[in-house]
Amino acid sequence: MQWKPGRSTIEYLLSAPRLERLTPVGIDRSADDLFERAERRLATAQAGADLGDFEGAFVAGYDAYRMAAESLLLRQAMRAAGGDGSHVAVEDAVAAQFADEIPAFAKPTFDRFRRSRHAAQYFDPGAPDLTSDDATWALVTAASAIDVTRRVSRESPPPVFDP
Repeated sequence: MQWKPGRSTIEYLLSAPRLERLTPVGIDRSADDLFERAERRLATAQAGADLGDFEGAFVAGYDAYRMAAESLLLRQAMRAAGGDGSHVAVEDAVAAQFADEIPAFAKPTFDRFRRSRHAAQYFDPGAPDLTSDDATWALVTAASAIDVTRRVSRESPPPVFDP
């Protein structure tokens, strides 16, 4: 089977090492579990927005979004290596492979989401406050990523990476 787009990016991230390979035993169940966590986190984000906690809603929305992305990598028997830059590694790997199929994972969207989440999570007094509109954008973007990731995972799950 010919590898989907992003092969050179994945090879680089594995060699860097910003991604690590996993034993493929049980990865589908693990990916399903992580995806269910993403769905629950999206509900948490919505609850935060309903209470007026726009920063919390944005951060939880990002977490849901990232978990959905990580579930795709997990199906491929990969994960971020951890440490500084691990969220960027997920962004790079998922955007390179899935942005065409899952537009919510386009690099500019992922980057905006990650950077804004960082400013909210680690309070940056120079950053503008997140608003209701920002929280709504986060919820809509995360929900879109989750919905299409669900479909892709069921209909055409990505294969285990085989160099």
